[in-house]
Amino acid sequence: MTETTSQSIPDAIGYGFAEMAALASLRGGDAAVLSAEALRVGNYLGDTDMVSAGASSLVARGLATAESDGLLAVAGPTAAVAAVLSSASRRMEISLLTVEGSDSVIAMENEDIHLLFQPRSYFTWWAMAQRPDVTAAEANFAVIRQHLHNNPQGGATIRRREELTGQTLYVKNGGGGSWTIGTANAQQKDIVETTGLDDAALLDQIRTIRQD
Repeated sequence: MTETTSQSIPDAIGYGFAEMAALASLRGGDAAVLSAEALRVGNYLGDTDMVSAGASSLVARGLATAESDGLLAVAGPTAAVAAVLSSASRRMEISLLTVEGSDSVIAMENEDIHLLFQPRSYFTWWAMAQRPDVTAAEANFAVIRQHLHNNPQGGATIRRREELTGQTLYVKNGGGGSWTIGTANAQQKDIVETTGLDDAALLDQIRTIRQD
């Protein structure tokens, strides 16, 4: 396997679920397993046919090359995706809720790379680089704020997938430009709401959930 990362990352690149399984399998390891589970492809890591199909698709699309020894080589943005899948220390799951249902955006971070994974149809994912002029917590906040701007009656949750207690922050519009929040964990059934938070206070709550 060869990986050559690049600082020039486009706004978004789409990957199929077999491609994600192939990229997560490049280095393997515990971090790759956790990343694959977050992207709902964990069951495919041990499936040779699925991983081979993903590798074939990456090569066909020009996102990877096959080396003479049969290994897969990736560069640029795709190498950044492969690197963060196998080395992320933080995976933030942001669920975006509407009256019709919900979807989950996954933010993955290692020391050098911060990427946002957004699901699309047929189990595909869009990978996007975090803006370099904002912190990771601010980037998480931006996703929630944009969703609630587009869906005023909706809600959002955010949790760190590595946190075994399942501690989760719930967010919704509070009216008058404020926010209403609640927190809960796997053992706590009732959510106690706190109203009237401004942007700075909500950002502090997001930092707490992130364990910054």
